[in-house]
Amino acid sequence: MKDYYLTQPELRSAAAYYALHFPQEAHDSVLIADHAVNNEFIVPYTGDLTRWIPLGNPVDWLHNPGNDPEFTWGMNRHWHMLDLGKAYLMNGRPQYVTAFTAHFRSWRAQNPVPVIESYEEAVFFQKLGPWRLLETGLRVQSWISAYKYMEDSPLLDEEFRSEFLAGLEEHAGFLTCYLGSTEINHAIMHMQGLYMIAAFYHWHPRAPYWRQLAEERLELCLLHQVGPEGVQIELTTHYHDAAIEMFGTPYLLGALSGHPFSAWYGGQLRKMAAFTEALVRPDQQSTGIGDSDWTGDGRRRLTLLGAILADDALTGRGTGNPECLWLLGAEEYERCIRLQAAHTPSVSSVAFPQTGYYIMRDRQQYLFFDAAPMGGAHGHADALNLEWMWKQQLLFTDTGRYTYEEGEWRRYFKSTLAHNTITVDGEDQTPYVSSQQWGEPLAGARTLRYESGSRYHFIDAAHDGYTRLPGPVVHRRWVLSGKDIPLMLIADWLEGDAAHSLEQRFHLHPEAVPRLSAEDGRTTASVTYPGSGVKLNMIWTTSGLTDERFSVTKQEGWVSEIYGSKSEIPVLAGKADFAGRAGILTVCLPGDTAEDSGPLRVIGCIIDAGRQTAELTYMYGAAAGTIMIGNDTLEWTE
Repeated sequence: MKDYYLTQPELRSAAAYYALHFPQEAHDSVLIADHAVNNEFIVPYTGDLTRWIPLGNPVDWLHNPGNDPEFTWGMNRHWHMLDLGKAYLMNGRPQYVTAFTAHFRSWRAQNPVPVIESYEEAVFFQKLGPWRLLETGLRVQSWISAYKYMEDSPLLDEEFRSEFLAGLEEHAGFLTCYLGSTEINHAIMHMQGLYMIAAFYHWHPRAPYWRQLAEERLELCLLHQVGPEGVQIELTTHYHDAAIEMFGTPYLLGALSGHPFSAWYGGQLRKMAAFTEALVRPDQQSTGIGDSDWTGDGRRRLTLLGAILADDALTGRGTGNPECLWLLGAEEYERCIRLQAAHTPSVSSVAFPQTGYYIMRDRQQYLFFDAAPMGGAHGHADALNLEWMWKQQLLFTDTGRYTYEEGEWRRYFKSTLAHNTITVDGEDQTPYVSSQQWGEPLAGARTLRYESGSRYHFIDAAHDGYTRLPGPVVHRRWVLSGKDIPLMLIADWLEGDAAHSLEQRFHLHPEAVPRLSAEDGRTTASVTYPGSGVKLNMIWTTSGLTDERFSVTKQEGWVSEIYGSKSEIPVLAGKADFAGRAGILTVCLPGDTAEDSGPLRVIGCIIDAGRQTAELTYMYGAAAGTIMIGNDTLEWTE
């Protein structure tokens, strides 16, 4: 039975594999470690290795160069200690161990265990300072991993070992004294840390109690935070995938230490894997719902889950993940890579109707549609948002999260305006209160129809976020996408009792080059993607608008690839006024210069707001077709 994921010989083997097969990551680990020796650190979460923040000598663990509390929280998670340990395993230099012990000791000297009279103050998840329960649970994981990486160093003498165990005991006592709600993801990290202490410090008299409490509360977290379809209740890609790792590592450690979790627990992890896999696009990145980074690869979690669940098929659908190497060891990790070499990604559609997410796929495209609730503080005001990729070119994209610091940028990235949907009167679908709080009422979405058959994908959904406005408005959206015929129709319906303004927005890939023009009295757009040869033509037809005026312009938008960074993207924005019923039919025609069949030509395009119907006739090569959609009908004839 083990007290950690890998033994010292296995860790040394993993380090050699890391240096050989992940040279960039290994270089970065040594760079972070070398700077940490000089008490210089990167801004947490950003991965920015060009900016180093000096925190003094000794380190001032509460120093914050800006206003974002996430900096202080991130620094007090001590993630840099993992890189100190990895660098030591790769080159054996004692200064990394010296830095580790110095940072551990200075942190304990500056931050004694607080006495908190109010239980509510202790468990409130936004509590400032290094003893927020979240940091307490994550910090001990960094400590234990770093210690195990350096365990053979003579600098980790009995004096330091006694101090180290005392620090773990203090953290275990704090985590068992103040128990945060099992309905928020923070509680997973609280108990993840406690479980790791119990496994490492297994001879402590209270270790069985720590382990039992952590296991029971992790099961409660899994029960309260994962819905019946396996989707984490915050409804964000980032936190769903992070929860997989937070739930999965105790499961793995339990098996290794001789205290396995229940079969039910493993089954829930398997359900979570299905949602993660569904969100992987053809470019192997994941759609970023809510507070998620723009780029992220959920398949890395499939590698971890497949390995700990002993499911080779699941492992085979994953991808290389250097972090898994430090949990599984070089031999098992290499076996995972061999399993993945023969995998062919699925092109089947997947629906999560109870949650409200729809992933429609075929050999040419990937279409994600959001008809889910808000999902809590990390959710965005993005009902009826979509992300669309055609032939591996991302056409319409989610924009990411950028920051948690209160201010205009936090509000922008969470706003309806920052998503591929419609705003009414410039308002968010749900009122914004602060960085971690939405107002009332929360927008609710419902799916009316969904099909993904042999010929097309179709979704029909609505939300009530604007029924709170004077002269309540309901937004309904139809999306129809052909499988063999390259077109997508988006019909947006607005119905209200008073005069309103609307804005429809499409956020394009950063490399997109859009051009606007008018054709037969309609606004059209031509979007090119120089890097891929893909083109996209868009045509708008409207009904029921004030004076039938619909103005489409190219605007500046923003995308955040990773926390703390942002870059400009082009946005196509259509604005109009309406009263009563209004409809906007957006025809999207993707193309590829290598196609032999010739471009699709629109012959006729009609939308009727009064009857709520849309009709399109087209020619594609020698074939002619007609599409007619009504409230409860859909006919596609050719």
